[in-house]
Amino acid sequence: MTRIEIIRTNGQREQHEIPHRGSDLLHWIYGRIGADLTDTVNLRDGRVMIVDDRGYQTETIDHGMHIELKCTKALKPVNEAATKIYHRVCVPGTTHQIVGDVAIAWDEDFA
Repeated sequence: MTRIEIIRTNGQREQHEIPHRGSDLLHWIYGRIGADLTDTVNLRDGRVMIVDDRGYQTETIDHGMHIELKCTKALKPVNEAATKIYHRVCVPGTTHQIVGDVAIAWDEDFA
């Protein structure tokens, strides 16, 4: 069984044990957090936070040597609980906020 925690924007936390792994697990998560494209945050303890990659409107900035996607407008509510977890693994002073519902899972469950 795979253990997944869903953290809702209203602070509600849900614990799930499901039989899915790999891409089946990812599709299960898509449905639970309302996302069709996700990104991950490495929590540096074997877990990852799966976030909605379309939670922000972005602007593309071409710096010549690299492309930057700058978040310009949140399209979902801020998830305060997920943002606190995110800031624990970021460079001190990071101000970016996590928006939308998120899932926290063990990275090894996607192998």
